[in-house]
Amino acid sequence: MYDDGLQILQGLETTFDDATRATPWTLLVVDDEEQVHAVTQLALDGLSFEGRPLRMLSAYSAAEAMALLQTKTNVAVVLLDMVMETDTAGLSLVRWIRNGIGNTDIRIILRTGHPAHAQDRRIILTYDINDYRSKAEMTSDRVFSTVIAALRSYKQITAHGKRLAALRKAHRATAFALAEVAERRDADPHASALSYRVHDLSQAIAERLREGGHHTATLTRDFLADIGLASSLRDVGKMFVPDHILCKPGRLSPAEWDIMKRHTETGCAILSRTARALTGLTYLSMAATVARHHHERFDGSGYPDGLSGHDIPLEARITAVTDVYDALLSERFHKPAWPLNVAVATMREARGSHFDPIVFDAFLDCLNDGPAHDAGVL
Repeated sequence: MYDDGLQILQGLETTFDDATRATPWTLLVVDDEEQVHAVTQLALDGLSFEGRPLRMLSAYSAAEAMALLQTKTNVAVVLLDMVMETDTAGLSLVRWIRNGIGNTDIRIILRTGHPAHAQDRRIILTYDINDYRSKAEMTSDRVFSTVIAALRSYKQITAHGKRLAALRKAHRATAFALAEVAERRDADPHASALSYRVHDLSQAIAERLREGGHHTATLTRDFLADIGLASSLRDVGKMFVPDHILCKPGRLSPAEWDIMKRHTETGCAILSRTARALTGLTYLSMAATVARHHHERFDGSGYPDGLSGHDIPLEARITAVTDVYDALLSERFHKPAWPLNVAVATMREARGSHFDPIVFDAFLDCLNDGPAHDAGVL
């Protein structure tokens, strides 16, 4: 996994390969006037930008454009009429592109045949568009220059997005390596290879909760993207627990147990400092919360802060379930791996005391779910 991160970083400056360069730029013209499509096609006929030709798609209503955009994911530029089937059809389409399908890369050039609309600065300020033009001023040369400028902007934005995505992958690969180091410290060296059970199952539980209508305000897209990795880093603080305690085959003394419990606070401190240094990596902030609170119990009898119920952050309540499940199924110095049915039966007894009942029920659903099984949960 660490090597994967290095390879990603080494490839950050790689340019498009020949196959990518041959792929056409896609322009979508959305207008209810046939003549506008014909004139635009004529103005852009034979256009090539940075070795890539231009392909033009046509839609004659906002509804038709929505259908196209749901299947054509590589549209670079939209030339969009504001007034079509309704007076605000174009503006509604802008909002749907940005918020409905979450596409912030497409360059949107709004056009209107109504001079009064063209002077409306409110539209420019309110809607996430990249240019706003009167059709009367869109000469052949102006169409050409506007589209080229939009393609250039689109290329820069997508290239930046690819670099950020590669960096995120590198960070995540490094984080997985760190999580595995922490997990292996108290694993039996003769045990089978460690799985990504906690990562996969935490993510599956969060998705199941959202599907069931629970905690929808908390379970955002970012939360769903981060919970798996954040839960994997829950035991980073164990790297600072002495070996004679962490790997002790017998029961810990009260003094040793106090030292062991500090891994929650140590892990939180480490991850919090890292999150502050690497701004924008939201999973690190979540991981700090998970590290501190994944041993809290729903009835308030856990540690380090004795939180109870919904005072325990949702990400920690989810990880509390997946951590115990993984621990019971894993071989450790002080215990063999438990059979699956025994582990689940034991955990059922702690529903409502150790575990949030709603989270635990989502966990049970995931265990019986085919995709979760395929992902390595079982």
